[in-house]
Amino acid sequence: MMIRILLLACSLLLASELPVSSLSSQQGKDHPWHPHHIDALPPDVRNYIAAICKGPAKAQHYFGTYSPTERRWRINLEYLQCGGLGAFRRGNQCLDVDFIQVGSRFRLASKQYRDCDF
Repeated sequence: MMIRILLLACSLLLASELPVSSLSSQQGKDHPWHPHHIDALPPDVRNYIAAICKGPAKAQHYFGTYSPTERRWRINLEYLQCGGLGAFRRGNQCLDVDFIQVGSRFRLASKQYRDCDF
């Protein structure tokens, strides 16, 4: 019990010593619309995004979600910003695409229009 208290006290002491500039720089690194949300995806999924976008693309945090139990990436195109997306939206519905892992690659498994969150 005493070790836990000491560890907690040390971590609080270290956290209080962080300069404000390092804390603010951490907040700026994870902008809601950012290309790194796409860059972190597997190459097969990134190539699909590059094929539908005309120019640079940015995405929000929950643009791509991974289910380890299903070995599936779901890509929600309503959280993507790039040229050429009009063909993937129908009124208030947006296309969601699923990629399933096959070996070391991901293949397109399904496309389905669902209500957009905006």
